[in-house]
Amino acid sequence: MASQAPQSPSLEQLPPSSNKKLFDFTGSIVRKKNVSKEFIKLAIQQQNEARTTTIYIPRDESAVVYSPSDGINFLYLEATVHVTGYSFIKDGMQMHHVENCTLIKCAANVKVIKDILLLPNCTSYACIFNMDSEEELSALLATETSQKAIVMSIMAHLSGREKKVTWRPGRIKQKDLYILYQKEAEGNNDASNSTWELCQPCQPLNEQMSVDGMLTVNLPEGGSDLVSTHGKLTRKEYLDTKKNNQTQWFVERIRKFHKKDKQPLTFLDVGGGRGDLAVHIAICYPNAYLIVVDCNESSIAAGKEYAIKCNVEDRIEFVHQNFSEYYAEYSVKGGSNKVDVVVALHACGDLSDMALQFAQQNGCGFVICPCCYPKRYLAPFQPFWHSLCNDDEVDSLSRMVELDNESRNDESRRAMLVINSMRRQAFEDRCVKVEEFSNKWSKRNIVLVRDVS
Repeated sequence: MASQAPQSPSLEQLPPSSNKKLFDFTGSIVRKKNVSKEFIKLAIQQQNEARTTTIYIPRDESAVVYSPSDGINFLYLEATVHVTGYSFIKDGMQMHHVENCTLIKCAANVKVIKDILLLPNCTSYACIFNMDSEEELSALLATETSQKAIVMSIMAHLSGREKKVTWRPGRIKQKDLYILYQKEAEGNNDASNSTWELCQPCQPLNEQMSVDGMLTVNLPEGGSDLVSTHGKLTRKEYLDTKKNNQTQWFVERIRKFHKKDKQPLTFLDVGGGRGDLAVHIAICYPNAYLIVVDCNESSIAAGKEYAIKCNVEDRIEFVHQNFSEYYAEYSVKGGSNKVDVVVALHACGDLSDMALQFAQQNGCGFVICPCCYPKRYLAPFQPFWHSLCNDDEVDSLSRMVELDNESRNDESRRAMLVINSMRRQAFEDRCVKVEEFSNKWSKRNIVLVRDVS
């Protein structure tokens, strides 16, 4: 009769300390299995060892000390980990129970990489991305505008081979289209229980605008000719033909409700760490004071350098902080400078929603252009528009916005209008306008505006 493999231990079955032997080794995860409600079994391949070592890691996170310790699951195949704990004999087999687990080299896994990049101190983990220094990761974050390009570059470091970005055609289900039709009908008051109004955007500005001549190109040294893996444009070409036109549109839109000779205004730029928008506003409005809040330390550092280069550093305060924390502190203590206008150019996901809520609660004017509609960075915060949908509607509408297939541009734009019309409903006085700039500069071109009273 063939012998049976030993079962994984339960927490109650672990041996007394007198029977434990300590172990300490580093290796790559080659197999992973969920063996019980209490344990995960991993096969670790140590360097220069022919056989693998089986270890058991408790599912209870409080039973293991992890590094990074921010709730990130990094136990994926091909990750290299350093583990310590104790070994014991069970059913004639040596078992290894882990008490400490440190990530040495990250797996080439998109989810893990994205989770680590969201950490406020993400550059300190450059070594686990197989990079030589924190400066190398900081330079990558500073020169690339696309998260996909950043992730692909990191995966190339980890795998030792270039990762090609392949664009899959946008996929849409009949269920998604049905939800879009139903929400449009609801917004058009075709439904008896409609609580919001579907808006059609206006274009208050001519797209043939000249970018302010005093604007300096926001590029790190040597970054002009870098080509983004997200597209064919160099970083300089992207700034010249797209980003600077977007910031000029913001400047011109602000000018419609605030002339240069009026009293000074304080602007809050949410998620604008690299300073493209804040510096442009500071140049065009000599009496303006700006506060830029961003959780990305390298972006904040790049923004400070850009402000110095443009001689506006005395009027821009760069705050390295999660916006939800800044919001909470402002609500309790009040800012040293009362915010008059909130701006956000492509603030990702629910960051735009929190910026809108901040403006509503503090009576601010705003010019806010959302992007990355499915992203949720600020849970348990719930965007207002989610209260007007069920979970399936939230998921379908958000995904439809992000369709990058040319044949699906119509559905993408319609979904954007539905979501932003529902966002507008949070302001009962209906003083919020839904506007748009040229889609030549960005497909995420719907802007919510409330003039300063």
